[in-house]
Amino acid sequence: MRLPLATVLGLSATLCSCNDRPPTREAAPQRTAIRQSSPDGERVRIQDDCDPTTFNAVLGPGACVGKGETTFRDFIAELTATKVAEEWNFEDDSFAVAPGARITATNRGGETHTFTKVANFGGGFVPSLNALSGNPKPVPECSFPAVGSSFVPPGGSIAVTAPARGTVKFQCCIHPWMRAVATVEHDD
Repeated sequence: MRLPLATVLGLSATLCSCNDRPPTREAAPQRTAIRQSSPDGERVRIQDDCDPTTFNAVLGPGACVGKGETTFRDFIAELTATKVAEEWNFEDDSFAVAPGARITATNRGGETHTFTKVANFGGGFVPSLNALSGNPKPVPECSFPAVGSSFVPPGGSIAVTAPARGTVKFQCCIHPWMRAVATVEHDD
């Protein structure tokens, strides 16, 4: 599969610039069963499977610093076919948390991601990934400078405090199918 030059350049410019951003603070995205958090808070793993050779060849040096095995071509093919790249996810993506508990998201992947609190799920700031994932409309929280403090580089972590009540949604503003939902539960 050959990508149009505009798509490659758009991905390259956007994703490469993200790796230069400092670590930040924010929260996580969604999946299926709600799991109860531990007393010391919740830990979310930010994951991807980027192959450094092929991702860096397309996106530029440093775009992927991990040891993943998914080639850029396979990543785009899976995203085109299914609207998600399964290995790019937040784990746990649906969990319960106590009011005021700490939510820590750690990037275990090879690419920079964001862990951004959003009112509603939608697109991020990479138009080509929005289109391929079926999220054509970016959410306001994924615009610049709003997204600025939620970047998490490979090996980095970000911590947020759960609100007093309600449901909190998180997504990656680069890879908008990466989502998590935290439900704040009271003991009463």
